[in-house]
Amino acid sequence: MDNYFRGGPSLVPRPIDVIINPKTGLLSPMRGVSIFDHPKGLERFGGAYEVGPIPESLMIIQRGRDPHHFEIVPVYPMPLDEYEVELAKTPLKPT
Repeated sequence: MDNYFRGGPSLVPRPIDVIINPKTGLLSPMRGVSIFDHPKGLERFGGAYEVGPIPESLMIIQRGRDPHHFEIVPVYPMPLDEYEVELAKTPLKPT
């Protein structure tokens, strides 16, 4: 597994982190909380935290122009509360 890092001690998604399909009410599996493949620059978000193993219901995808930026997204469309529960299973370790 590659190492990934989150800025700050929380994986709670903000409204801008997710896309909810208005017809189904489910999250799109194309957006999620941001993480990076290095800890540099994460001090401004509360410090760098190494992301532990994620549940099988989630996956990590590269997102955007920055090749070091990734997002933890649902594997399948799911309700927001299920996504939050699955994210909460993911350990974060201060670095």
